[in-house]
Amino acid sequence: MKDLKCGMSACVRNKAYSCVAKTIRVSGRTDCKTYTPSEEKRRSLMEAGEDFATRNYSVDTEVKCDAKCVFNRDRVCYANGITVMSGKSADALCFTFIKD
Repeated sequence: MKDLKCGMSACVRNKAYSCVAKTIRVSGRTDCKTYTPSEEKRRSLMEAGEDFATRNYSVDTEVKCDAKCVFNRDRVCYANGITVMSGKSADALCFTFIKD
């Protein structure tokens, strides 16, 4: 999946709102289990400038998923793209989720 947008800018795998991980795992509760906060990004005010740059950092990311979603086939996501954003509890959640 090349269109994997992520609003979790403090994640170590986030480059200009694109996920650069080769594989991510989405749990049955739709949270991204691959999300790993970067303390360096959280402290750096200069990081925000890079996040607003118009670059394409997308890689062909495999999305393994345990959620009961219309895009889930044999625990692999087949959506054209997904968006991961912060939920109410500040967890990284898949916002593309559509209940099966």
